[in-house]
Amino acid sequence: MGFNYPFKARMHAGPIALRPLCGLLAMLMAACGTSELSNDAEVTGRVAEALPVDTPPPGFVAQAMWFPHSQGFGSTDASPLGHVSGVLSLAGDKLWFMAWNSPEHHYDVLQSLGLRRVINVRVAHFGPSTMLVVESWDRSFDSFELMRKGRFGSDSEATQAVYDKIQAWRAKNGAPES
Repeated sequence: MGFNYPFKARMHAGPIALRPLCGLLAMLMAACGTSELSNDAEVTGRVAEALPVDTPPPGFVAQAMWFPHSQGFGSTDASPLGHVSGVLSLAGDKLWFMAWNSPEHHYDVLQSLGLRRVINVRVAHFGPSTMLVVESWDRSFDSFELMRKGRFGSDSEATQAVYDKIQAWRAKNGAPES
């Protein structure tokens, strides 16, 4: 009997012991802000420095993870390249993904997608998470999960905002031929 008593006591105290943890998680979620960094002059300036000279200033910048060759949530684990953390930017007629180069203190451009070559863009959903999925004219895919500050969960509002900006650009400038 002495063996079972501590086990039962721990099991009984488990949910009560988790209450402070749940409260902490709720506070962290509330403190997590948007991934959008467009109003952060320092970040936007550093992103602009990484862009080619003739590129207009970025109209959208957000913390993101890039999943190369991925068609959304179902295929992120199948990508042999995994994922990369960085920022997603919309500047001129391109979507840019950059990663911070700590030793050299600047962003490195890892991917640029010309919007004239994008044949499909959509927002994928998996529970509360969202991902921007871009299909290019050559039938290649790239997915981007915009992350809340603190990297705790997807930022569905920022994902929808960049999707809307891309669709507005495509409506104004014409979508490419499939």
